Amino acid sequence: MDGENSNYDYLMGADLDMGNPEVVAELDRWGEWYLGETGVDGFRLDAVKHIRFILFTHWLEALREKTGKELWAMGEYWSPELPALTHYLDSCGKTMCLFDVPLHFNLMCASCSGGNFDMRHIFDSTLVDARPERAATFVDNHDTQPGQALQSWVQGWFKPLAYALILLRQGGTPCVFCGDYYGIPYDNIGAVGPQLEGLLRLRRDVALGEQTDYLDDFNIIGWTRADDEAHPGSGCAVIFSDRPGGRKTMCVGAQFEGRTFVKLLGNCPGEVVLDESGSAAFAVNGGSVSVWGPRPE
Repeated sequence: MDGENSNYDYLMGADLDMGNPEVVAELDRWGEWYLGETGVDGFRLDAVKHIRFILFTHWLEALREKTGKELWAMGEYWSPELPALTHYLDSCGKTMCLFDVPLHFNLMCASCSGGNFDMRHIFDSTLVDARPERAATFVDNHDTQPGQALQSWVQGWFKPLAYALILLRQGGTPCVFCGDYYGIPYDNIGAVGPQLEGLLRLRRDVALGEQTDYLDDFNIIGWTRADDEAHPGSGCAVIFSDRPGGRKTMCVGAQFEGRTFVKLLGNCPGEVVLDESGSAAFAVNGGSVSVWGPRPE
């Protein structure tokens, strides 16, 4: 277990001896019963840092074998330290994914920096950078919202940029917080709005294929997705700035030579024609994100 406060489960009133075979056997029986009653296809496991690390290696694999289901699992190990997360993953093999808490804190810090966060390093020491196949990326959740025990709220102006960083890239399994999607009325916090809907649609239809990064400027960064033959009209260039607007030349791929790219998201007017290499200078306004994609032929 994690060493925080010796054993935090005593504080939570839920201390179970996971080294006791009878306890483990009962959890096995309960898990099989629960799956039979609910028919769920996976688990979101809370506070895994406070449970014996090897438990879920046994518990999940036993349930997968009994049910024949993949039973995708996502664990909450609340630590901003990447080594703690990778140590846990190494301890339990390929049993589950973990929430990328270090990325959340990078996003929070960037949103509070007034444009003084070096965006070249937004993915430094994050799980999605180190273990993309095991990272569950998120912007905020029920614990980080205002008034909660782990409050570390990403400021509203930055939310579209943050969601672009988890929804339009290859790495990680993104999670959208219902409080961002629907708003939090009792705290007078509005929904992120149409941009979040647009980002979800772009993830499904456009942000597909090989990724090329342009994380090479203090404020203005971007990346491209080269397209997916199974999804006509896919392929895009994503650019955003946490300070003044500007342009960045990026290559989407030679397959787009001569194609016209138009704004799919953002507030930059106009269109651009890609050169023989599939490159162009894509624009973004200050404090925003723009997504450019091929105009339908």
